[in-house]
Amino acid sequence: MNNISQLIFLLGGTGAVAEKLKIKPSAISNWKKLNKIPNNKREAVLKLSTHLDLDIDNFLTSNKEHDAKIKILLIICGGIASYKSLEIIRLIRKTDIELDVVLTKSAQKFITPLLVTSLNEKKCYTDLFSVEDETKMNHIKLARKPDIILVAPTTANVMAKLACGLADDLASTILLASFSKIILAPSMNPVMWNNSATRENYKKLLDRGIEFIEPDKGEMACGEEGIGRFPDPKLIFDYILSYINKNQTLNNQLKGISILVTAGPTIENIDPIRFMSNQSSGKQGFEIASELTRRGAKVTLITGPVNIPYPNCENIIRVKTAKEMLDNVNKQLPADILICSAAVADWKLIPKTSSNKKIDMNKKIKKNNDNLLFETIKNPDILETIANSTLRPKIVIGFSAETNNLKKNAYYKLVSKNIDLIIANDVSNAKVFGEDFNEVLLIDKFNCEKWEKQSKKSVAFHLANKINNLLINYNQRDIDA
Repeated sequence: MNNISQLIFLLGGTGAVAEKLKIKPSAISNWKKLNKIPNNKREAVLKLSTHLDLDIDNFLTSNKEHDAKIKILLIICGGIASYKSLEIIRLIRKTDIELDVVLTKSAQKFITPLLVTSLNEKKCYTDLFSVEDETKMNHIKLARKPDIILVAPTTANVMAKLACGLADDLASTILLASFSKIILAPSMNPVMWNNSATRENYKKLLDRGIEFIEPDKGEMACGEEGIGRFPDPKLIFDYILSYINKNQTLNNQLKGISILVTAGPTIENIDPIRFMSNQSSGKQGFEIASELTRRGAKVTLITGPVNIPYPNCENIIRVKTAKEMLDNVNKQLPADILICSAAVADWKLIPKTSSNKKIDMNKKIKKNNDNLLFETIKNPDILETIANSTLRPKIVIGFSAETNNLKKNAYYKLVSKNIDLIIANDVSNAKVFGEDFNEVLLIDKFNCEKWEKQSKKSVAFHLANKINNLLINYNQRDIDA
């Protein structure tokens, strides 16, 4: 029995724990299979465990040393260059990196799972529909476990699958279900590499934050010459080590910094069925919370109702109304930084009849209420309230969604609300909501930077850099003072 399974057993079993936490039993089953409790549920589990005479932290952190290792999943796709990936395995095995390998059906025409298993001294995964593996939900475990997924060689077919969101085998399912960094090392005929379809897929994947180790130029196995050769395995290995070293530096960049992030929409009920809200998806705020967590910050995400996966940050608080969001922000203070990316509903609508008679909002409003009127009540301005409070964080960052006079309106908001930085974007085109890309202005009291259209993940990365620079400047001022 693993640690988490044992803990769940001591707490009364899967069903009992699920009922107490108000989540599905299948979620608890996943914890047991993965031997891991999500960060946003650890505090709740600790509260359930107070009556046990046990070192509960030991259950939750016993795999800490093991988890500290960098984990890579290598996906080997079909092609004459497949055999070269064996050298990548050999090089990685010389390090303390934990390596798993997936072999596609096409790759097995060139190398065998037994060969990979012998070299890596671990099971080689090949089949999405393996009864043995899927009883342990291995396709999800393999998707969530690694820090990096390296696809080498990457075929044109796998690039197309990933670009289109197809998941018809183990490799493509893992790639679609993963939050990990994905790095592709393509290998294909030069005409295939330069085909307009492949180029479109290449650009689409780059825009999503997927990295490429570019193919080399030279003579191909087919006898043709051009760009498409599989990069040298040592070059791929060095690229991966460089990426790891760079990110390990970033991983501790914001260590010890407490950050509050608000995200998503808020909802104000009109009656039990109808409500007032907006089209915010929460994607940008979630990417910011994820990136800051990756850099070592202690992030609390306070989010309205959304339909996207939650990031793996320190603490996640779900709210519905503007007042609930403000109350929970206040409860989390003091903090070093506040980032308000949530699209908070500005008003509550109170229904009345034309004769100014109040309507019971706890019951559905019937259509026979002629000449229905609405009284507006302004919701609290979270950004302005906290920015001018006695517990104001050192850095306060807001967002400004505008349909006209973008720079002017955003700058007015920056000054009038007494905040340090504002990210402004034009939402006059409704298609911007829910998209994976953003084009923004970054404005402070002295400068305005235009960030060209890029993925929301990329916006989060550059904002994290900006926050780090602001912290350095603040700390330098404190030293000078």
